[in-house]
Amino acid sequence: MQKFDFQPISSRKLSDLVENSIRDLVLKGKIVPGERLPNEAEIGRQFGVSLVTVREALKGLETHGLIEKKKGKGGGIFVSESRSEAVKIPLYHFLNQKNFSAKDLSELRMIIEPVASKIATSRIADAKLVELEANIDLCEALIERVGPDFSEDDFFKLERDNIEFHRLIGEATNNPVLILTIDYVLDFLFNFKRMTLIPNVEFSKAVLRDHRLIYLQLQDRDGKAAEQAMISHLQNVEEYFGGKKMKKTSKNSGRRRRAPLG
Repeated sequence: MQKFDFQPISSRKLSDLVENSIRDLVLKGKIVPGERLPNEAEIGRQFGVSLVTVREALKGLETHGLIEKKKGKGGGIFVSESRSEAVKIPLYHFLNQKNFSAKDLSELRMIIEPVASKIATSRIADAKLVELEANIDLCEALIERVGPDFSEDDFFKLERDNIEFHRLIGEATNNPVLILTIDYVLDFLFNFKRMTLIPNVEFSKAVLRDHRLIYLQLQDRDGKAAEQAMISHLQNVEEYFGGKKMKKTSKNSGRRRRAPLG
Protein backbone atom coordinates (compact mmCIF):
# COMPACT_ATOMS: atom_id res chain seq x y z
CA MET A 1 0.00 0.00 0.00
CA GLN A 2 1.32 3.43 -0.96
CA LYS A 3 2.37 5.56 1.98
CA PHE A 4 1.21 9.17 2.05
CA ASP A 5 2.80 11.93 4.05
CA PHE A 6 -0.35 13.59 5.36
CA GLN A 7 0.10 16.64 7.56
CA PRO A 8 -1.99 17.33 10.68
CA ILE A 9 -4.77 19.88 10.18
CA SER A 10 -3.69 23.06 11.92
CA SER A 11 -5.95 25.77 13.30
CA ARG A 12 -5.04 27.82 10.22
CA LYS A 13 -6.25 25.03 7.95
CA LEU A 14 -9.46 24.79 9.95
CA SER A 15 -10.00 28.52 9.57
CA ASP A 16 -9.66 28.12 5.81
CA LEU A 17 -12.30 25.39 5.85
CA VAL A 18 -14.68 27.57 7.86
CA GLU A 19 -13.99 30.57 5.62
CA ASN A 20 -14.59 28.53 2.45
CA SER A 21 -17.79 27.01 3.80
CA ILE A 22 -19.29 30.42 4.60
CA ARG A 23 -18.03 31.88 1.30
CA ASP A 24 -19.73 29.08 -0.67
CA LEU A 25 -23.04 29.71 1.08
CA VAL A 26 -22.82 33.44 0.30
CA LEU A 27 -21.81 33.03 -3.34
CA LYS A 28 -24.54 30.44 -3.91
CA GLY A 29 -27.10 32.85 -2.50
CA LYS A 30 -28.02 30.65 0.47
CA ILE A 31 -27.02 33.54 2.72
CA VAL A 32 -28.22 36.78 1.15
CA PRO A 33 -26.66 40.28 1.22
CA GLY A 34 -27.64 42.17 4.36
CA GLU A 35 -28.39 39.01 6.32
CA ARG A 36 -26.97 38.76 9.83
CA LEU A 37 -24.73 35.79 10.60
CA PRO A 38 -24.69 34.09 14.02
CA ASN A 39 -22.25 35.51 16.56
CA GLU A 40 -18.72 34.14 16.79
CA ALA A 41 -19.51 31.74 19.62
CA GLU A 42 -22.47 30.24 17.75
CA ILE A 43 -20.46 29.92 14.52
CA GLY A 44 -17.75 28.12 16.49
CA ARG A 45 -20.32 25.81 18.09
CA GLN A 46 -21.90 24.89 14.76
CA PHE A 47 -18.55 24.21 13.06
CA GLY A 48 -17.07 22.58 16.15
CA VAL A 49 -14.03 24.87 16.21
CA SER A 50 -12.49 27.41 18.58
CA LEU A 51 -13.15 31.14 18.71
CA VAL A 52 -9.62 31.76 17.43
CA THR A 53 -10.39 29.70 14.33
CA VAL A 54 -13.70 31.50 13.78
CA ARG A 55 -12.09 34.93 14.09
CA GLU A 56 -9.39 34.01 11.60
CA ALA A 57 -12.02 32.79 9.13
CA LEU A 58 -14.12 35.93 9.56
CA LYS A 59 -11.04 38.08 9.06
CA GLY A 60 -10.48 36.45 5.67
CA LEU A 61 -14.11 36.93 4.65
CA GLU A 62 -13.98 40.57 5.71
CA THR A 63 -10.75 41.18 3.77
CA HIS A 64 -12.40 39.81 0.64
CA GLY A 65 -15.40 42.08 1.11
CA LEU A 66 -17.89 39.28 1.76
CA ILE A 67 -18.87 40.29 5.27
CA GLU A 68 -18.80 43.41 7.41
CA LYS A 69 -18.89 43.87 11.14
CA LYS A 70 -21.13 46.54 12.62
CA LYS A 71 -20.78 47.85 16.13
CA GLY A 72 -23.32 49.26 18.55
CA LYS A 73 -27.03 48.62 18.85
CA GLY A 74 -28.22 46.39 16.04
CA GLY A 75 -24.64 45.46 15.23
CA GLY A 76 -23.19 42.09 14.43
CA ILE A 77 -21.74 40.21 11.47
CA PHE A 78 -23.52 40.86 8.19
CA VAL A 79 -23.14 39.67 4.62
CA SER A 80 -21.96 42.64 2.54
CA GLU A 81 -24.38 44.19 0.08
CA SER A 82 -21.75 44.06 -2.68
CA ARG A 83 -19.95 40.78 -3.37
CA SER A 84 -17.84 41.84 -6.36
CA GLU A 85 -14.64 41.95 -4.31
CA ALA A 86 -14.93 38.20 -3.75
CA VAL A 87 -14.54 37.79 -7.51
CA LYS A 88 -12.07 40.58 -8.26
CA ILE A 89 -9.40 39.81 -5.66
CA PRO A 90 -8.72 36.18 -6.70
CA LEU A 91 -8.85 37.23 -10.36
CA TYR A 92 -6.33 39.99 -9.75
CA HIS A 93 -3.90 37.53 -8.15
CA PHE A 94 -4.42 35.06 -11.00
CA LEU A 95 -3.71 37.66 -13.70
CA ASN A 96 -0.66 38.97 -11.85
CA GLN A 97 0.83 35.50 -12.15
CA LYS A 98 0.31 35.74 -15.92
CA ASN A 99 2.37 38.97 -16.08
CA PHE A 100 -0.41 40.86 -17.85
CA SER A 101 0.35 44.33 -19.11
CA ALA A 102 -1.37 47.67 -19.58
CA LYS A 103 -1.52 46.89 -23.30
CA ASP A 104 -3.64 43.84 -22.49
CA LEU A 105 -6.03 46.04 -20.53
CA SER A 106 -6.08 48.60 -23.31
CA GLU A 107 -7.07 45.98 -25.89
CA LEU A 108 -9.85 44.73 -23.65
CA ARG A 109 -11.11 48.26 -23.06
CA MET A 110 -11.29 48.87 -26.81
CA ILE A 111 -13.38 45.72 -27.17
CA ILE A 112 -15.88 46.32 -24.39
CA GLU A 113 -16.17 50.05 -23.59
CA PRO A 114 -17.37 51.34 -26.98
CA VAL A 115 -20.03 48.61 -27.05
CA ALA A 116 -20.95 49.38 -23.44
CA SER A 117 -21.41 53.05 -24.40
CA LYS A 118 -23.68 52.06 -27.28
CA ILE A 119 -25.75 49.76 -25.06
CA ALA A 120 -25.98 52.41 -22.34
CA THR A 121 -27.68 54.93 -24.65
CA SER A 122 -30.87 52.85 -24.74
CA ARG A 123 -30.84 51.98 -21.05
CA ILE A 124 -29.32 54.87 -19.15
CA ALA A 125 -31.53 56.45 -16.52
CA ASP A 126 -31.81 60.20 -16.11
CA ALA A 127 -30.27 59.89 -12.64
CA LYS A 128 -27.18 58.25 -14.13
CA LEU A 129 -26.85 61.08 -16.65
CA VAL A 130 -26.90 63.50 -13.73
CA GLU A 131 -24.08 61.51 -12.08
CA LEU A 132 -22.00 61.56 -15.26
CA GLU A 133 -22.36 65.31 -15.70
CA ALA A 134 -21.56 65.90 -12.02
CA ASN A 135 -18.44 63.76 -12.42
CA ILE A 136 -17.20 65.90 -15.34
CA ASP A 137 -18.06 69.14 -13.51
CA LEU A 138 -16.14 67.95 -10.46
CA CYS A 139 -13.02 67.14 -12.51
CA GLU A 140 -13.16 70.44 -14.39
CA ALA A 141 -13.54 72.33 -11.12
CA LEU A 142 -10.49 70.58 -9.67
CA ILE A 143 -8.30 71.59 -12.63
CA GLU A 144 -9.57 75.16 -12.47
CA ARG A 145 -9.01 75.36 -8.73
CA VAL A 146 -5.40 74.11 -8.68
CA GLY A 147 -4.36 75.94 -11.86
CA PRO A 148 -0.62 75.73 -12.57
CA ASP A 149 0.02 74.09 -9.17
CA PHE A 150 -1.11 70.73 -10.55
CA SER A 151 0.51 68.22 -8.17
CA GLU A 152 0.80 64.46 -8.35
CA ASP A 153 -1.85 64.17 -5.61
CA ASP A 154 -4.21 66.33 -7.67
CA PHE A 155 -3.47 64.25 -10.73
CA PHE A 156 -4.33 60.92 -9.12
CA LYS A 157 -7.41 62.35 -7.42
CA LEU A 158 -8.50 63.44 -10.88
CA GLU A 159 -7.66 60.01 -12.27
CA ARG A 160 -9.90 58.30 -9.72
CA ASP A 161 -12.77 60.48 -10.85
CA ASN A 162 -11.94 59.93 -14.53
CA ILE A 163 -12.07 56.18 -13.99
CA GLU A 164 -15.36 56.60 -12.13
CA PHE A 165 -16.81 58.20 -15.29
CA HIS A 166 -16.17 54.96 -17.19
CA ARG A 167 -17.49 52.90 -14.32
CA LEU A 168 -20.76 54.86 -14.37
CA ILE A 169 -21.19 54.11 -18.08
CA GLY A 170 -20.72 50.43 -17.30
CA GLU A 171 -23.41 50.63 -14.62
CA ALA A 172 -25.74 52.32 -17.10
CA THR A 173 -25.81 49.14 -19.25
CA ASN A 174 -27.70 47.31 -16.46
CA ASN A 175 -25.77 44.19 -17.48
CA PRO A 176 -24.26 42.66 -14.30
CA VAL A 177 -21.61 40.68 -16.19
CA LEU A 178 -20.52 43.72 -18.17
CA ILE A 179 -20.57 45.90 -15.05
CA LEU A 180 -18.29 43.49 -13.18
CA THR A 181 -15.92 43.14 -16.15
CA ILE A 182 -15.55 46.89 -16.58
CA ASP A 183 -15.23 47.29 -12.83
CA TYR A 184 -12.24 45.00 -12.44
CA VAL A 185 -10.57 46.23 -15.63
CA LEU A 186 -10.74 49.79 -14.28
CA ASP A 187 -9.37 48.69 -10.91
CA PHE A 188 -6.36 47.11 -12.62
CA LEU A 189 -5.98 50.19 -14.79
CA PHE A 190 -5.66 52.52 -11.81
CA ASN A 191 -2.94 50.32 -10.29
CA PHE A 192 -0.93 50.65 -13.49
CA LYS A 193 -1.46 54.40 -13.51
CA ARG A 194 -0.03 54.79 -10.04
CA MET A 195 3.10 52.93 -11.12
CA THR A 196 3.70 54.67 -14.42
CA LEU A 197 2.02 58.00 -15.00
CA ILE A 198 3.53 61.46 -14.69
CA PRO A 199 1.07 64.34 -14.09
CA ASN A 200 0.16 66.33 -17.21
CA VAL A 201 -2.58 68.90 -16.87
CA GLU A 202 -2.98 69.47 -20.61
CA PHE A 203 -3.69 65.83 -21.26
CA SER A 204 -6.09 65.71 -18.30
CA LYS A 205 -8.00 68.59 -19.91
CA ALA A 206 -8.12 66.67 -23.20
CA VAL A 207 -9.52 63.61 -21.38
CA LEU A 208 -12.29 65.75 -19.90
CA ARG A 209 -13.16 67.17 -23.32
CA ASP A 210 -13.54 63.60 -24.57
CA HIS A 211 -15.67 62.70 -21.56
CA ARG A 212 -17.92 65.69 -22.16
CA LEU A 213 -18.46 64.59 -25.79
CA ILE A 214 -19.25 61.01 -24.74
CA TYR A 215 -21.70 62.33 -22.16
CA LEU A 216 -23.50 64.45 -24.78
CA GLN A 217 -23.96 61.43 -27.05
CA LEU A 218 -25.37 59.43 -24.14
CA GLN A 219 -27.67 62.31 -23.30
CA ASP A 220 -28.90 62.36 -26.92
CA ARG A 221 -29.39 58.55 -26.77
CA ASP A 222 -27.31 58.24 -29.94
CA GLY A 223 -25.78 54.78 -29.71
CA LYS A 224 -23.63 54.95 -32.81
CA ALA A 225 -22.22 58.36 -31.91
CA ALA A 226 -21.54 57.31 -28.30
CA GLU A 227 -19.71 54.20 -29.51
CA GLN A 228 -17.57 56.24 -31.90
CA ALA A 229 -16.85 58.91 -29.29
CA MET A 230 -15.54 56.22 -26.93
CA ILE A 231 -13.40 54.67 -29.67
CA SER A 232 -11.91 58.08 -30.49
CA HIS A 233 -11.25 58.74 -26.81
CA LEU A 234 -9.38 55.47 -26.30
CA GLN A 235 -7.42 56.03 -29.52
CA ASN A 236 -6.47 59.53 -28.42
CA VAL A 237 -5.16 58.10 -25.17
CA GLU A 238 -3.03 55.52 -26.94
CA GLU A 239 -1.63 58.08 -29.39
CA TYR A 240 -0.74 60.43 -26.57
CA PHE A 241 1.18 57.81 -24.65
CA GLY A 242 2.99 56.58 -27.72
CA GLY A 243 5.84 59.04 -27.20
CA LYS A 244 5.53 60.21 -23.61
CA LYS A 245 7.90 59.53 -20.73
CA MET A 246 6.57 57.34 -17.97
CA LYS A 247 7.70 56.74 -14.42
CA LYS A 248 10.24 53.98 -13.93
CA THR A 249 8.62 50.80 -12.71
CA SER A 250 10.22 48.39 -10.29
CA LYS A 251 12.98 46.08 -11.50
CA ASN A 252 10.69 43.13 -10.84
CA SER A 253 8.32 44.25 -13.56
CA GLY A 254 10.81 43.24 -16.25
CA ARG A 255 9.63 45.96 -18.62
CA ARG A 256 7.96 49.35 -18.61
CA ARG A 257 4.21 49.27 -18.66
CA ARG A 258 2.30 51.98 -20.40
CA ALA A 259 -0.97 52.60 -18.70
CA PRO A 260 -3.74 54.11 -20.81
CA LEU A 261 -5.48 57.03 -19.15
CA GLY A 262 -9.09 58.08 -19.17
